[in-house]
Amino acid sequence: MIDASALFAAEGPLARALPGFRPRPQQVRMAGAVQEALAEGRHLLVEAGTGIGKSLAYLAPAIAWVADGRDAGTPRRVVVSTFTRALQEQLSRKDLPLLERAFEPLDLPVRHAILMGSENYLCLQRLSLVGTRPRLPEGGEAPPATLEALERHAASAVSGLRSEIPFAVGDRLWTEVRRDRDVCLGARGPFWDQCLYRRDLIRARESEILVVNHALYFLDLATGGRILPPHDAVILDEAHRVEEAAAAQFGAQFGPVSVARLLRDLEPARGPGRKRRGAGAASARAAVRAAARDVEAESDRFFAAAQRAAIERAARGRPPAGPLSVRLPAGALPEGRLRPALTALAEALADAAPRASEAPHDLDRLALAERARDLAGRAGLFLAQSLPDQVFWADTHATRGGAVLHAAPVEVGPRLRQRLFESGRTAILTSATLTASRSFAHLRARLGITTADETALGSPFDYARQALLYTADDLPDPGSQARAWSAAVAERTAALVEASDGGALVLFTSYALLEQVHEHLAPRAAAAGRPLLRHVPDGTATTLLEEFRAARRAILLGALTFWQGVDVPGEALRLVVLTRLPFDIPDHPVAEARGELIRARGGDPFLEDSLPDAILTFRQGFGRLIRSHEDRGVVAILDPRIATRGYGAAFLESLPACPRTASIDAVAAFYRRPPPTEEPAGAPEPARAAPRSIGAEPPIS
Repeated sequence: MIDASALFAAEGPLARALPGFRPRPQQVRMAGAVQEALAEGRHLLVEAGTGIGKSLAYLAPAIAWVADGRDAGTPRRVVVSTFTRALQEQLSRKDLPLLERAFEPLDLPVRHAILMGSENYLCLQRLSLVGTRPRLPEGGEAPPATLEALERHAASAVSGLRSEIPFAVGDRLWTEVRRDRDVCLGARGPFWDQCLYRRDLIRARESEILVVNHALYFLDLATGGRILPPHDAVILDEAHRVEEAAAAQFGAQFGPVSVARLLRDLEPARGPGRKRRGAGAASARAAVRAAARDVEAESDRFFAAAQRAAIERAARGRPPAGPLSVRLPAGALPEGRLRPALTALAEALADAAPRASEAPHDLDRLALAERARDLAGRAGLFLAQSLPDQVFWADTHATRGGAVLHAAPVEVGPRLRQRLFESGRTAILTSATLTASRSFAHLRARLGITTADETALGSPFDYARQALLYTADDLPDPGSQARAWSAAVAERTAALVEASDGGALVLFTSYALLEQVHEHLAPRAAAAGRPLLRHVPDGTATTLLEEFRAARRAILLGALTFWQGVDVPGEALRLVVLTRLPFDIPDHPVAEARGELIRARGGDPFLEDSLPDAILTFRQGFGRLIRSHEDRGVVAILDPRIATRGYGAAFLESLPACPRTASIDAVAAFYRRPPPTEEPAGAPEPARAAPRSIGAEPPIS
């Protein structure tokens, strides 16, 4: 096997293929660790600080390992999984083609492919039926020109991915024509031979490096490997999101939207068939219509009753001021008639579509019947709470009708241990933030990892030169003086923004505080000509980030979504404000159930669960600031508990070494200083202070 360090040498293949490439010791060390783990079949945990270039550090040795197997006559496949679609596309469209070019002189070819979830693919079956729907959702109509363009594209497309379509397709239309595994007829349907998703599945089975996302990867694990091809190793990038992604796929959800969507999709199926005429067909269609009306009425009753039951448990019958997440014990939900109504609808749809028929409407009815059965099964699941080791809860909404029901494993570790870490394949997990208090113990415990090599590699960025840490030690306590603290946060944020002249990302753990700070900043931002952007519940982050990047002096107020994954290098982002230490809500049903389990084992939920989780999110928030060697700026922490509580030391020790101040004047002086003109080559990994004792005093929420 080619030594990984040779691939990253100053005169190596990457340096020849990538203009401006410079060797980074941390990148070489990571590549060597990945190469060794693959060769010896050992799991590996790699914390790779921002700027290391971790994607090339794991892709290069993976390609070499696959090539070695090919040469030895033992074909190998590596699956690379990411949390975000953006990184997935970067790996497939940019990084892997770059490595192909770089390794061409070394005769290291590799077959690679990308595979995404259903919602990213154009479906020929649904495209053929979209014209039969009277209207698209929310009153929109499908422009005939767009439908015709989609049909022309589908006739010659290599892939069905939305990102490959050379023209814009609106979200309303896309929801009608994208692939939906609940609707897909598979080999029974008339479009199987031309299916664009099937073509990507074939390419996936022929690939040696397959790039997927966590949702798809853990769905494959949850379904017993029915989606992805067999593979010898998996590299999980953005691994700090693994637990979240796995819990979503090993759990379940049931809400009024899923039922309403089924009923909306019934519209063509309620209409006349193309081949069946006569009294029998008319009677079958009438039965479908009657069953659908019954489901609609019972759905309204069931989810409204579920919401009332949840509110009764949480607020003793008083309407909530906002959304609630309420744990539901067995028997808390009213039985109602939704489950039998869905079963009856499934039977009516099956009767209306004889299996001998090849008519598209009849095939569509069969798929809809399966969806109705699935929803009936979900209703039964939540009524009986039959999944072991799961917590069940309802999300209620003050203005929307009905609750949304959720189930998730209290711990995903046992499932991941059995299905992934003891499956015989090698697993490599990497992220910029995997350790809490400089230990992988929390990650190991939560993911069920018993045996794995570990390496933590600091960032090549020079934080001592590029960053300043500001702590607002003088602010009121957010627990005992919540109102005074909120007002002080708004005022201090305004002072920091004034010092930086915008370019500020302000991160919140609650929308209530976000709105308060927005109201305080709005007149000042307008007077100074600084665009003020804010994230709202259910709003998209992408558009806000594009506006923020384009405006050098903007202020972006973001909720927890923005604590990770935001990449804004350069002058557009020079101030990050962390308004509060990001502890999870202690009474959320999953956190509550996990705390009970930890206490039953004799442990401390705060030290074992809440604190490590908060540190990881805190490190992600800090990491938004420095994204390149040229960046410089200030991270401000407006939660005084970082200085006044015993656990504050654990947060500070998790950060790279950089100067710290409690003075706004020092912050202003930092911005007035001209940036350094030279970048130190090969910056060493920053040293961290020795750990201090952490008190068990929990935060006051």
